[in-house]
Amino acid sequence: MKQKTENIIDKNKVLNSFIYLSILFFLIVGLIIYKDFGISVDEPFQRASGYYWYLWILENYSNNSENIETIKNNFYKMEWSNALRSGEFIQYGPFFDTFVVFLENKIGLIHSKEIYQLKHLINFLVFYLSSIFFFLIIKSRFNNNFLGFLGFLLYVTSPRIFASSFYNSKDIIFMSLTVISIYFALKLLKKFKFKNILFFALFAGIATSIRIPGVFYTLLLFVFLAIMNFEKKITFNKKYLPFILIGVFYVFFTYLFWPYLWSNPIENFFKALAYFNKIGWGGSVFYLGEFIKATDIPWHYTIVWIFITLPLTSLILFLIGTYFVLLKFSKNFLNFENKTFEKNFWSNHHEKIDFFIILCFFIPIFSVIIFNSTLYNSWRHLYFLYPFLIYTSITGFSLLMNINIKLRKFFTVFFFVSIFSNIFTIYKLHPFQNIYFNFLAEKNANKLFVIDYWGLGNKHSLEKIIEKSNDKNISIGNASFSPLEYSRYMLDKDKTDKVIFSGNAKFDQDYIFTNFVFDSNPKHQRKYNIPKNYEKIFELRKGNILINEVYIKKSE
Repeated sequence: MKQKTENIIDKNKVLNSFIYLSILFFLIVGLIIYKDFGISVDEPFQRASGYYWYLWILENYSNNSENIETIKNNFYKMEWSNALRSGEFIQYGPFFDTFVVFLENKIGLIHSKEIYQLKHLINFLVFYLSSIFFFLIIKSRFNNNFLGFLGFLLYVTSPRIFASSFYNSKDIIFMSLTVISIYFALKLLKKFKFKNILFFALFAGIATSIRIPGVFYTLLLFVFLAIMNFEKKITFNKKYLPFILIGVFYVFFTYLFWPYLWSNPIENFFKALAYFNKIGWGGSVFYLGEFIKATDIPWHYTIVWIFITLPLTSLILFLIGTYFVLLKFSKNFLNFENKTFEKNFWSNHHEKIDFFIILCFFIPIFSVIIFNSTLYNSWRHLYFLYPFLIYTSITGFSLLMNINIKLRKFFTVFFFVSIFSNIFTIYKLHPFQNIYFNFLAEKNANKLFVIDYWGLGNKHSLEKIIEKSNDKNISIGNASFSPLEYSRYMLDKDKTDKVIFSGNAKFDQDYIFTNFVFDSNPKHQRKYNIPKNYEKIFELRKGNILINEVYIKKSE
């Protein structure tokens, strides 16, 4: 008996060592490849926004005039500086971008390529930190290291999320902070501790400063805490003090990390809320083979994008998990009895947090549909829902493992085959995992959906053009909506001055580029036409998906 116990302990040690080494290995992979990615179309604006607020803080709270003047000169040269200085777009929360600008200046980086690569590294490290917290969430829920590891694997191996973790400083950073704040929210749903209140408020506050939907998770936590305390005959301190502390610290940290609120916290918060409610993009999105105004997208837009851009294993397990979680809740609710108020909603703590996570996923989805929110660029604005989807997927997997013990090995093997498929896809598409579609849509993706809306493939094709031009100065026209000129920021120093970006496609440029991203139907826009005196010399393609093309002027 003693020998058997020792063998089990040894096996657990080996398994845990493998798990922790695998999590560390993911970090090493990120540290090796973070320089491989191109620049996304949002990054120049994000950097300018960080500079605007970094300069604003220094001008108001620093006496180092020399440093301020240097930063001001750098900022004034940026594309978006005039718009920001005139008061446009300053409502956006700048915490992450300002922090990276601070690092950029402290390290003393000058060349744009090094600056954006630093930002990609920091972006990835934040995502990596969130993956550890996600592992802890799953581990705590099931009291199982192995299931925590499976959750970690699903979380980090979805190709689009993996790619975005390096360059998406809006959606992925907000998603990562949401994961960390939810970790402490789940701790609070189990037991009140001051440190959990403080850490939840800190990360939820930072998340809200980046994106307004961060408010939702605090409100939902309040609802669950209220249900838990409704009938309890406890002292005022135990019943109401946690609400007061969470509220006070949450408001404080939101204010602290959102400089836009500093001059007038209440008024500016509602101004920001009104701004984000009204904000809209006047262009069109290419969806299901048609160009549709971003303000008039159909209700199923987000759902379709989720179901064609995530690995099918995650989606199938999510549907199974959702079914069982809602089934348990329905049985409790329909069999309303003279139990405690809380017990009529869930039977135990696990059911409670499973239902909390389900609401974290579905309420934002329904809100977007009901309020007809403006969305574009797939479902990236709702990437913060992704961790809740994966959590529910692991719930579904756990339930499958318990249905039939004889099928456990089959389900486990199937799961790992799916994970290895995800990893192979990441390897195969690298560094263009952002164009991933699962097999439901891949073959017809170019005909039905926008592909490289981030413009990550632009850098690759630009380097191909420079390579073909034999170090001569060249002019490039652009037959797409994607700002090709941003990719110059990722070129080596000796190549930056060799390219002249000459606007829309005409008849006199050396090359013409297109990545098929259009703000309206190209049939009605002459600027997107490829002139007849040009021929295709290069295309960037991954599998069945065409990312971009390059044309050269025919010799006369």
